[in-house]
Amino acid sequence: MKKTVFLFAITLTLCLASVAARATATVDPPTKEAIAAMTPEERQARVEEIKARITEIKAQDRSHMTKVERKAYRAELKALKQETKMYDVLYIGVGAVVILILLLLILL
Repeated sequence: MKKTVFLFAITLTLCLASVAARATATVDPPTKEAIAAMTPEERQARVEEIKARITEIKAQDRSHMTKVERKAYRAELKALKQETKMYDVLYIGVGAVVILILLLLILL
């Protein structure tokens, strides 16, 4: 009896520790000072990485994901978009591009 209680306690502790470690494993975006210290090539490379990750996330099939996974991807997208604002990059969505094209067609 003591052995099963002990094994259950250890299993529960390890499970909770892994969930807590996973939840705190977020990466902070670089600071303004770190971005200012980057060369233009490094900035451009980082922006390209961010764009690739955003398109990768948007291309995924979210119908088979759990609610927690979708929430994690939304948080990651939000963090990536905030980071692109720090690089002074203009991020235009697909809807905005369609509206711009329609306006140009109407005006011209």
